[in-house]
Amino acid sequence: MEKIRLQMQEARPDVPLSIAELPEGHSLNDMWVNYGAEGISNLLKSAKTEKAGEGLQIVNGYKISYKGLSGTFFVLGNLPMDLGNLRISLQIVEYNTNRKHRLKIDLFDFAGVQSQCTDLSEKQGFDYDSLEKDLVTLTDLLEQHRESLFEAEINPIAERFAEKELTPQAQENAVAFLTKPKLLENIDRLLEQNGIVGEEENRIVLFILASSYKMPYLMHGLVQGSSGEGKSHLINGIAGCMPQEDVMNMTRITSKSLYHYRDKELINKLIIIQDFDGLDEEAQYAFREMQSAKFLTSSTVVKDIFGNNRGRIKQVQAHFASLTTTTKAEVYYDNMSRSVILGVDESQEQTLRIIKKQNLKTAGQSDDQKEEQAKQLLRNVMRVLKSYEVVNPFADKLSLPLEARMLRRLNSQFQNFVCQITILHQYQRKTDTKGRLITDKADIKSAVDVFFSSIIIKVDELDKSTRQFFENLKDFIKKQKEGTSKKFTAREIRQGLNISKTSAFRYMHLLQELEYIQPVEGSFNRGFKFMISYWDDMEKLKTRIRKELHRQLEEF
Repeated sequence: MEKIRLQMQEARPDVPLSIAELPEGHSLNDMWVNYGAEGISNLLKSAKTEKAGEGLQIVNGYKISYKGLSGTFFVLGNLPMDLGNLRISLQIVEYNTNRKHRLKIDLFDFAGVQSQCTDLSEKQGFDYDSLEKDLVTLTDLLEQHRESLFEAEINPIAERFAEKELTPQAQENAVAFLTKPKLLENIDRLLEQNGIVGEEENRIVLFILASSYKMPYLMHGLVQGSSGEGKSHLINGIAGCMPQEDVMNMTRITSKSLYHYRDKELINKLIIIQDFDGLDEEAQYAFREMQSAKFLTSSTVVKDIFGNNRGRIKQVQAHFASLTTTTKAEVYYDNMSRSVILGVDESQEQTLRIIKKQNLKTAGQSDDQKEEQAKQLLRNVMRVLKSYEVVNPFADKLSLPLEARMLRRLNSQFQNFVCQITILHQYQRKTDTKGRLITDKADIKSAVDVFFSSIIIKVDELDKSTRQFFENLKDFIKKQKEGTSKKFTAREIRQGLNISKTSAFRYMHLLQELEYIQPVEGSFNRGFKFMISYWDDMEKLKTRIRKELHRQLEEF
């Protein structure tokens, strides 16, 4: 309560606070049940309003005021964080004359406090006893305030969001939502209501990945795409639907910073990295180790109690899920293998959907209240979910396509994905004798349908952005008079597909390296003409893999 009182005073120092003490052994709810409105009314009437000498006023981070018997006391500057002293710069303003007296004093040095009281009483006319009492009370209040600052530093956000938002009614609504059928469809509908237009395949996958942050089956997502295509908007939209006390949204991570977090600061967190390309090699290495090992260990030098240097092992515990973005087509293998890879929809249809949403918002025709309601409901859904171990009796009955790259880790990610879907359905699933949730066949089917695009990305030799470009290129060539034998230049493709020179060069260079296209005429000086040398059929491959997975599902 002291912490809440100080926060309220900092927010509104002009508003007086009243304190109502509940009878011992009673809560406010008990008072209402047992004594009704009259009992609550009497309790509020008995509340004591804070008067002079009863509390600190937090003016700002560098100024604290206290109304005492002798005058108004102002503590200026930062409080010392060394618990062994309380040396402050103090300004005392007399009530009647408004005269200001300035001094430096260590409130823990009682002899010094008495000496200052003697000087001020003899030379400035203060009452000694009142002044000494004020300084003793001020010392107690500053100690309490400093302890609350330490607590806020150790737990920067604590549970203040949860306490405010997860009311009994909100908790009841969240549980009711989790017990309804077609849960994943309902979540997807709320994600769209929250402003994540299109991206039907990606948004529900990212939500499931992000929701694993406090569960046993941690997952990580990496969103690939060209610059300006909405990668950050997508992951920030998902992050906004998670409890904000658990989200760490980072633009940049320095090479050493991850080694210096406290014991539990990275426990049960969702880490958002706006651009993974901005991390240097050492930061990426530390991040990978935390993803795999769930801790970071470093050997460092410290001074012992005798002042001698000695080595010490420092360990940072980590338990988190993460969502990151990148513009690179090829990501370092170790980074890619630890994450579920997704590609943003760069189609013209998606562009039109985004433009429509932007225009409606600018025109004031979007429903901001509905967006906020969707966000709050999803946050509370995450707050009421409990961490469970999951047993999947069908885990050995489904095999992913052998064509997929990094198949071992992909299989692990898929199994974790199934477990996380089961956890989201925890209010609809049974438990075994050990208290573990039991995966249902419906969870496997949902995982196959939702996770399918991520499986295809691992099967496809091309990343999602390059694949979209190549499919558009094939469609463009097929429409030409020459058909599939059409020779084309880079300029023709830029103009025909309406993309930038940089993007066209990057895509065509990658396709040429992988032997999907090849130059057939021209030179460096006059430019080249290209032909498509490999007409793959990705749709046919997708159909074959989907049929095989569904065939296995039918055999359960």
